[in-house]
Amino acid sequence: MSVDQRPDGVPPPSGATLRWVREVTGQGGLVASVRLMGVDSTTLHAVDVLSATGVLHRLALRRFHRADRLRTDPWYRPTNEATVLGLLGSTDVPAPRLVAADTTPTMCDVPTLLTTRVPGSPPVRADRNVLAQLAETLALIHAVDLPVVRALPPYRPYYDRQRDGDRRPPAWSAAPRLWNRVFDVVAAGPPPATLGFIHRDYHPGQTLWDGDRLVGVVDWTTGCLGPRGIDLARMRLNLAGRYGGEAAEQFLALYRGVGVTDAHHPYWDLLDTCDGLLDAPEPSTPAARAEWTRFEDWLARTVAQL
Repeated sequence: MSVDQRPDGVPPPSGATLRWVREVTGQGGLVASVRLMGVDSTTLHAVDVLSATGVLHRLALRRFHRADRLRTDPWYRPTNEATVLGLLGSTDVPAPRLVAADTTPTMCDVPTLLTTRVPGSPPVRADRNVLAQLAETLALIHAVDLPVVRALPPYRPYYDRQRDGDRRPPAWSAAPRLWNRVFDVVAAGPPPATLGFIHRDYHPGQTLWDGDRLVGVVDWTTGCLGPRGIDLARMRLNLAGRYGGEAAEQFLALYRGVGVTDAHHPYWDLLDTCDGLLDAPEPSTPAARAEWTRFEDWLARTVAQL
């Protein structure tokens, strides 16, 4: 068996973790290879397990190695992701399927999830085909209506900036008056909204593609019961910054065209903007500065819709 090492100090899966993998995938199995896929908020390894009958299981080992976030971050919860992946197993949503979870942990070195491994990589463009599949997949997510959804954590912003008096225009912004208008709208409170199942952090980087086909949506730690407009807002925020406002508007039109109840309201765009971008660092390159310019152009158009 080969195991990739990690150069930045995050250790590879422990021997106990790999024994757990063998046990939960069937008696007599063999861990054939362990390959690092990435390190961010979690450490992700591709694990191939050869069963006693000769079947090769291609799995993903997701390890929650950030002890600081486990203590303090309400959205860094492996138990919640395990619950969400479990409920998605009976739906058509293209998410990894949960194989096993050790969230306490009792066998693994850190809280760990074992899932099926979805091939592919995030999209590198935002043409109509990509936007249409992003919209259709979000409609599938929003159609999930199982009893367990009501037991999921309720949506709340990452930061309660209004309570903390911490809303102020970003240092990099050339339009502080625009941001102050955004803050006024958000402070006035949300519009009426029907709550349902949401991903909570749905954007292109959370999707996997095989060629021109969307094959997976990942990173479900934030799955919760909330306003569906937040999922639209997070996608539109990302599209506007990277590709411009027209991509954000086209995505919304395609989502509406799927035939779902229209969950959009400019308020959710503005709330998620405050939640996601007020801590963004000063752009250090021309490309980053251009991204913030595109985003503020879209933000101004959104405010104008109110």
